[in-house]
Amino acid sequence: MTAQHPTAAFTVYPLRFTDDAPAMIAFLRTLGMAPVVTTEGGTFAEMVAGGGGRVMVHTAEHAETAAPAGETQLCLSVVDTDAAAAQLRDRGLEVRVWDETYGRQGAVRGPRGEDIAINEQQRDLYGYLGHGGADAQVDDRLSVTAVRVSAEGPDRDRDVDFFAALGFAPAGAGDQWWQALSAPGAGTIGLHAPGGEDDRVSRPSGTEFGDIALVRLGFETAEDLDALAARLRDAGHDARVVEDEVRSVHVTDPDGKHLEIHPRT
Repeated sequence: MTAQHPTAAFTVYPLRFTDDAPAMIAFLRTLGMAPVVTTEGGTFAEMVAGGGGRVMVHTAEHAETAAPAGETQLCLSVVDTDAAAAQLRDRGLEVRVWDETYGRQGAVRGPRGEDIAINEQQRDLYGYLGHGGADAQVDDRLSVTAVRVSAEGPDRDRDVDFFAALGFAPAGAGDQWWQALSAPGAGTIGLHAPGGEDDRVSRPSGTEFGDIALVRLGFETAEDLDALAARLRDAGHDARVVEDEVRSVHVTDPDGKHLEIHPRT
């Protein structure tokens, strides 16, 4: 008989490495995210989107996995790493868990052999700065999307099955180019056909972390797109509304990466 464990909600939590963490944090705040945890000096931040999902910003200098500035890794945020690991093992997935200074952390083996980090939400700040009250103003219209390379066919099917075990279900029928997987309040995994910038599902870390899962950072919003693009331009960012099959805002982020913000479904 399979053991029963408390439901562990997995939240989309892309990790962006950057050479200018304060600029990236300010950019995310302009989009409508709010800080949850930061450090003195602004070299790190955990940001939350009111509509679902989180983003971690980390300086690229001295990154343990030798991540270059502009790289975004796929991570998942959980309240309790051990409960999350037990749930994933019950579903036949391979999980590692270990202690860090700031809590229990882990990694789940993805469908193509890559490691997807599991980050436990900090309960003891250990010198980090916690934010709440007035600092926690967050735009409920905005949600986070982690855009993952996934070709239609066996790769896409494996990805859909894998993320279903984490609570992410297809949102809409999708097509050969795109399939969104979402969970209420947890953000979106966007499966995108190859053919764009940074088309890699993973890269070797050269460390015990193994192959690291890579994604592109994206967002969905219920805000008027023209108003959002204007706000971003006013803040000094190259942003425009693109009229395509789906209207979206295209913007260059502080790391020089192309980023898209789509209407929230």
